[in-house]
Amino acid sequence: MEFYERMALRPVLWAKLHDLNGNAFQSFFHDLMSASVPGFVDVRTHGNIGDLASDGLSLHDGKLYASYAPETPDVAATVAKFNADLRHAIEKRDGQFSTFVFVHNDVRGTHPEISVALAGASKEHPELAFEIMGMRHIRDLMGGLDREQAETVLGVQLPLQHETTMGLHEMEDLLAHLTDQRIEADAVMPLTMVSAQKLAFSQLTSETQAELRDAMKYSKAIDDYYHARIDVMERDEVAARFHAEYSDAVATGCDAEDVLLRLQIFLAGTRVRRRDEYRPQTAVLAYFFQTCDIFEDAPAELKALAIGPRP
Repeated sequence: MEFYERMALRPVLWAKLHDLNGNAFQSFFHDLMSASVPGFVDVRTHGNIGDLASDGLSLHDGKLYASYAPETPDVAATVAKFNADLRHAIEKRDGQFSTFVFVHNDVRGTHPEISVALAGASKEHPELAFEIMGMRHIRDLMGGLDREQAETVLGVQLPLQHETTMGLHEMEDLLAHLTDQRIEADAVMPLTMVSAQKLAFSQLTSETQAELRDAMKYSKAIDDYYHARIDVMERDEVAARFHAEYSDAVATGCDAEDVLLRLQIFLAGTRVRRRDEYRPQTAVLAYFFQTCDIFEDAPAELKALAIGPRP
């Protein structure tokens, strides 16, 4: 899908996943994977043999999928289901897969206790790789479909481009958090040499560079926010999405200012925002700029010139 079609997808998919659990979620998952992953086999239950501990197999990359979609998320039950599904998969499908993927419908993300179970399973079974697949992964996978395929899987039409207003849902809490922050002057971190060189190399206007430079004072608050999150993988997953969106924007030939605008729409949607909402958006973009997830860093030779001996 094109950029604005992916933006239109977000609210539709969010509403869809809120209503999916049990067999309905499994059916949706099968439809999505069959449309997007070559070699995917949607395994259904059959008589007294069940599904042989699999809700799907990807023949090309050796992945076995096990899904769990309760009506009400419960971390203890989810961890128990993960452990049981893994145990049964190893017993019934030994040698048929190299990666175990646990698929869930909790739109809040991955709970730390689930990540602990994942780490424990990885240590106990070093011959296997493990992945978690949740709402954000489903959204990204669906974004790789064309519009007609996505509408078929969703069972509804996507809204027109000009109706797109929703940004990344998982960023709403962070943006609200930053809106309430008041960063004291003595808490402002000095701009690092890397950030200064990268700003100069970015081809952004001097006004935009100044905005990003000023917004970097929120970077520590953003780091602290992610360290306190329940979903321990959220920061890295969001960073990967920003990097992928940045790379796609560059590949389409956008200039630096248009790339940044597209990233802002990716973050917060197209709805016009108040000034106190715009500043947190800039802070988030500055954060991922500073961590080098968006925009290229200055070449090594330019860095060497910048830090070399002065005459």
